[in-house]
Amino acid sequence: MDKISQDFIIKQYQSGIESYANFTLEVGLWESEKYVFQKYLDPENRILDLGCGTGRTTIPLYQLGYQKIYGVDLTPEMINKANELNLQYHLSLDFQVGDATNLSFEDQTFDAVIFSFNGLMSIPEAESRLQAILEINRVLKPDGHFIFTTHDRDAAFEYKDFWKAEKIKWDAGQQDPSLYEFGDIISHSKNESREIFIHIPDKKEIETLLNETGFVILETFYRSHKFDEPEPVKQKSGECRFWIAKKL
Repeated sequence: MDKISQDFIIKQYQSGIESYANFTLEVGLWESEKYVFQKYLDPENRILDLGCGTGRTTIPLYQLGYQKIYGVDLTPEMINKANELNLQYHLSLDFQVGDATNLSFEDQTFDAVIFSFNGLMSIPEAESRLQAILEINRVLKPDGHFIFTTHDRDAAFEYKDFWKAEKIKWDAGQQDPSLYEFGDIISHSKNESREIFIHIPDKKEIETLLNETGFVILETFYRSHKFDEPEPVKQKSGECRFWIAKKL
């Protein structure tokens, strides 16, 4: 069986365009996101919204006054829909197709990069996720902020037995051959009709990644520990951990 590829990731999101568009229109920013963005971002910041999808975070941030914001996503259909909403709301946003592992921007272009909705962990293979964070560091100005979310293997007690069984498989070399590392899964999302790939890290993995790529962690927390999000948010997205880091 072939390894999960970038083409697989593009296709998995193609099936969720309307769901993401509805989420953009009906939900917008989570309360937890508002807290983080308003705490760490300045309206004058140049912001890169990676994995922007149909503009769920880009559009409301623009409407809140963060108007130097640029949306980038790997899936062309997501960008097409984001541009439709941009026109519908008479905004002046810049949405473009792009790859987080090979950004087209010059060094030190942005004051902040956000990668919401666990998008970073949708990149297959640890080496590619590392490359994405190195690219994020490259396009950030000194002291720039990197804000993102991940799922967390340590967070969900109900999955403890699942991860224990997965570890046994990986140690014995009996894992799904299409996957790369322990923590990789192919599952079904609340937002896509087809199978999706995602990597579920633990806290130590992300701490190590950030430390190795020139970031210092300013804050990290489980979403539910600080906020009881409205039901539409909880219905569309599971528990996650926020990470706020600063470029050294």
